[in-house]
Amino acid sequence: MRKDYPVVLLCRVLGVSKSGYYAYLSRPKKQVSNKDRKLLTKIKRAYTLHKGTYGAKRIAKYLKDKGTIANHKRVARIMREANIKALVRRPKTTQETKGQAAGYVYKNLLERDFHASHPNQKWVTDMTEIQVEQEKLYISALMDLFNKEVLALEVSSSPNQELIKATIESARKKRKLKTLEGVTVHSDQGSVYRSFNYYNLSKNLKFTPSMSRKANCWDNAVIESFFSQLKTEFPCFYPKIQLQTFQQDLNKYIRYYNEKRTQYKLGFISPKSYYLNYQKAI
Repeated sequence: MRKDYPVVLLCRVLGVSKSGYYAYLSRPKKQVSNKDRKLLTKIKRAYTLHKGTYGAKRIAKYLKDKGTIANHKRVARIMREANIKALVRRPKTTQETKGQAAGYVYKNLLERDFHASHPNQKWVTDMTEIQVEQEKLYISALMDLFNKEVLALEVSSSPNQELIKATIESARKKRKLKTLEGVTVHSDQGSVYRSFNYYNLSKNLKFTPSMSRKANCWDNAVIESFFSQLKTEFPCFYPKIQLQTFQQDLNKYIRYYNEKRTQYKLGFISPKSYYLNYQKAI
């Protein structure tokens, strides 16, 4: 190409400096070892045998079966240096395929409107992890935005679908609801909330899923704020956190949080008092 175009123009198009280009030309070529040269011969033989459809990993496995042990990364390096590429390439990941692999991603129905005019209208849920002694535990919580009451809080050693189901079922039972029809349950885009099991759960219980935008904690700020308060205040009530009594102590704190801890946005009364006042007014 240097015969057809000026070097300055080529460097500008390629995004490299002129001095860098000439430094590359003057750089001595890498010496190929005898081992790499012999391995390259075998790689070419395997590549030709399979009509160019084998990549580095398949060729490495083929060579191993034939008695030549070579790490697939070494095979990939030699193929790259020899400009040998598999003719059959993996399809590029597009936004569409990423979306399909993501599972169920629901529309953000809350859009940061954390006000609810009546109970069981907007629920928010999330998970967090906490280290208790030598064990990592996962806490799943669900809150009603109407009175900021924590309706359910479940603990597990695994952030799985059973934990999410237990949380939502516990909230449903606390509010004595047969189904969750008319309830919007908002979460982040965690894999458990995007799963087929969660989709089935929403259909069986008849709630409407809503999701935050990807990697946007502000879309679920209320429940995030609760977890922050929990991790700050819980050690004040229970300084010696022990695995054996953690669940029991956590339940006591949630009872305090719902029944005694006043909240500014509720007019300095507790979530339970706010709910009872609403019940009396209707």
